[in-house]
Amino acid sequence: MNTKSLIISQDLCGVGQVSMSVALPLAAGLGLTPYVLPTALLSSHTGGLGANTYLDLSAEMPGILKHWQQLQLQPDGIYLGYLGQKAAGQWDRWLPKFHAPLVLIDPVMADNGKLYKGFDAAYVATMQQLAHRATVLTPNITEAQLLLDEKPTTLTDPSAVTALAKRLHAQFDSAVLITGVPFHKQIAVVGIDASGTTLALAQPKETGHYFGTGDLFAAALATGLLKGQNLRQAAATGMVAARLAIKATLATDADPKYGLNLAGVIPALSKQLPS
Repeated sequence: MNTKSLIISQDLCGVGQVSMSVALPLAAGLGLTPYVLPTALLSSHTGGLGANTYLDLSAEMPGILKHWQQLQLQPDGIYLGYLGQKAAGQWDRWLPKFHAPLVLIDPVMADNGKLYKGFDAAYVATMQQLAHRATVLTPNITEAQLLLDEKPTTLTDPSAVTALAKRLHAQFDSAVLITGVPFHKQIAVVGIDASGTTLALAQPKETGHYFGTGDLFAAALATGLLKGQNLRQAAATGMVAARLAIKATLATDADPKYGLNLAGVIPALSKQLPS
């Protein structure tokens, strides 16, 4: 059986189960061949662990990507997460050279109506350009609005979020999953597939905040798609992954600021994914 390969490109944190530290073990544990390209090295993630160090690795990316082309790598998928301005620009130049059937872009840059620290209008413009190369986009509500040059507002009506997903689908000609949609005591994913069919999935929302759930969802989504699931099925896989990781985190005495506990996630997903 042909093992599917996935380029994973996002930041790598020394402390904290987020970003690459979540995506890499998940993809590898579920039977993909991962090719990893860190965009930055951080001493820890940026959520409540103090003044972390940050080393931009974007200058290394052209040499690495050129070498990968010399190796004639033909990835089945590319998953881009948290990038930063320079790394996003590099991927905008290099993505067309790989011709991957799946290009999943999680445009990590904002939440709750505001850009993350260090990002500005220029970064939004870069992500808008990069988003045109995606086959699947997974923004939250704020990121979706910014990609469309709309003023960020709070949306809790599923029909309004569906309309937002439709506008993204029309603008970028990609499948769309808007993540982290609040709905009563649930958290939902609302989207539209490449054929224009809308979908909405919800599950109970746990109290508290858990770093890395978006990264885990996107990695599980990409894995599900490469393993033969359709968008709805892969979105359900991503939601199961997030729920299991949160429950495993709650079951320990570990501080959730350090990210997710992945115990049990990979075995559980292995049972429901196509072999």
